[in-house]
Amino acid sequence: MTEQSGGMKKNWAIRLLCISLALVLISCIGASLLQTDFGNVEVTKIKIPTDNGKWVSGNLFRPKAASAENKVPLVITSHGYLNNNQMQDITAIELSRRGIAVIAMDAYFHGDSSPSNYGYNDTTIVEGMGMIPLVEFAYTSLDYVDNTKIGVTGHSMGGSNTWNTARYYGRLYNEAIAAARDPSSDGGADITPAEQAAADAVNKVAAAFPVSQIRASTEESMQEIQCNFGSNFGFFDEGAYRCVNGNGDLHNAPEAMYIINSVLPEGQKLDSVVEIGKMYGDPSNGTLRVVYNPKEIHPWQHFSVQSSRHMTDFFTAAFQMENPIPSANQLWLMKELFNLLGLIAAFMLIVPLATLLLKVPAFASLKTPVPAKLPALSDRKSKLFFWGSWILSWVISWLSFIPIGKLDQYIFPATTNREVSSWFPQPTTNFILLWAVFNGLVGLLLFWLTYRVRGRNNGVSSEMWGIKTSLREFLKTLALAVCIFIGFYATVMFSDYFFHTDFRIWTLDIRAFTADKLYVALQYWPLFFIFYAANSIAVNSANRVEGQKEWFNLLICGLGNSLGVIILNVIQYGTVFMTGVPHWQADWLRPLVIVPLIVQLFVAAYISRYLFKATGKVWLGAMVNTMIIVMMGVANTATFLPLR
Repeated sequence: MTEQSGGMKKNWAIRLLCISLALVLISCIGASLLQTDFGNVEVTKIKIPTDNGKWVSGNLFRPKAASAENKVPLVITSHGYLNNNQMQDITAIELSRRGIAVIAMDAYFHGDSSPSNYGYNDTTIVEGMGMIPLVEFAYTSLDYVDNTKIGVTGHSMGGSNTWNTARYYGRLYNEAIAAARDPSSDGGADITPAEQAAADAVNKVAAAFPVSQIRASTEESMQEIQCNFGSNFGFFDEGAYRCVNGNGDLHNAPEAMYIINSVLPEGQKLDSVVEIGKMYGDPSNGTLRVVYNPKEIHPWQHFSVQSSRHMTDFFTAAFQMENPIPSANQLWLMKELFNLLGLIAAFMLIVPLATLLLKVPAFASLKTPVPAKLPALSDRKSKLFFWGSWILSWVISWLSFIPIGKLDQYIFPATTNREVSSWFPQPTTNFILLWAVFNGLVGLLLFWLTYRVRGRNNGVSSEMWGIKTSLREFLKTLALAVCIFIGFYATVMFSDYFFHTDFRIWTLDIRAFTADKLYVALQYWPLFFIFYAANSIAVNSANRVEGQKEWFNLLICGLGNSLGVIILNVIQYGTVFMTGVPHWQADWLRPLVIVPLIVQLFVAAYISRYLFKATGKVWLGAMVNTMIIVMMGVANTATFLPLR
């Protein structure tokens, strides 16, 4: 019995690694079955050349019943700024299982798509960030698509792409009609059937449904919309302060009335109240209009059962589909739960993988005795120093985020202005980097001051820190970290290649990356290492004390990492829910995009501690956290590299 128990303890790493990999496989299979509607939809990757060396990538969801003889509608969906095509899984899954083909695109500068020859703003207006070229591609090249039923939709920036695409084709239609009415045209001032057919042919979008983007709605812009049109805008959208009424309530918003009034005859136009969710007009002639206003924040609209219902209701009505699956019948959330299982499993494999690699002769020398813990908090002064520095660390993290992050406009001016750059080309990563480096240096300073003022006179020695290393040992540790990183991302690549799935929940995502993202990550890793090294020192050299249970000590370390970000977002969204507008208005995107850090930084403390206990040093945990967490961010945001 003793030998058996000892063998089980000895083989725990193999067992945990096998369990993690099994969960990864379950995640992949489950997510794949659900996103393909149990085999009724085919999911493939696409890469469409556009012009001047550019391309648009994405995932194509094709109902297997679709063919040249059985044509189906098509919807092209675009994600928001700083995202990628997987953020539109809800649209892709729910529409495709209802018999509508879907292209979930990576916009230019995002995901696996190329940069653009135009600047960011021009690319959005002129090309819909790649949406317009995709409409042209689908119209001419997909023989199973009904060309009279092509729709566009998207969230946030994707909503802008939707507006610009619909307006682009609407202008072509209006120009064709204006030419047909010219007295010198074939029919004179009358529009002939041939002229009407020609105008209809250039208007290649039949339905448009922007999400979280309504400011483009004006009387003038709606004159350019010549298709079925709906809008889904959150009541608590953080960007709603920029609307005419200064909030997200669309019941009496001019933007909503412009949409509805664009199809109402004179004498019936609304002047005060829009009936939310009511479908005005007639989908058979392109005059369907509807406005939805769910009580949701900006990022929740691409993770919402209610918004999913609105989207499916709109497109099935716009395409006049008979007997569709009821919009309440949704599969996407179950798919997300399988993705979450993969996310958890991917992080689970880090520690057993590291443990097994440390048994390899090349890395075995990195296993050193775990240093003794710091002395127990035995008196009032020691407790004051411990808890004071803990509180101060996350308070500084919270207070510094906005002002330090805003220095990006001076340090990275090109990227901040969304201009291409070969160096540090990611706006989001840049302001997070500045905040991280600042807080890393603050953390090191607090660690040094605490030692100088209190620690060295109370039994604390440098041998307890696990910091001392040699260049040879440091480089060997780096090599081990690279192996762990490769093993971690190998599971992600496996999921992407064989199942076209990734590991995610809401905005927290681990996705496969292309070579250009690795090039970008190599630029960021050394600087982010300052933060994660300081964090590993804080977790293992400053906060690991005698007299605290391990679970409690790890909990406060994890919370210490995350509380600054949590408080920041509590203030931001507490203000939104109480007043309808965010606390930080001009910078409303910044708190939003760091929400994943709440989980990442909490987990980082655990990874750091377990790898510290495996090696007796702080460095492996710091390196692994740097590589994995930074790559998660780099692979999932806008990248303004020049087109090559």
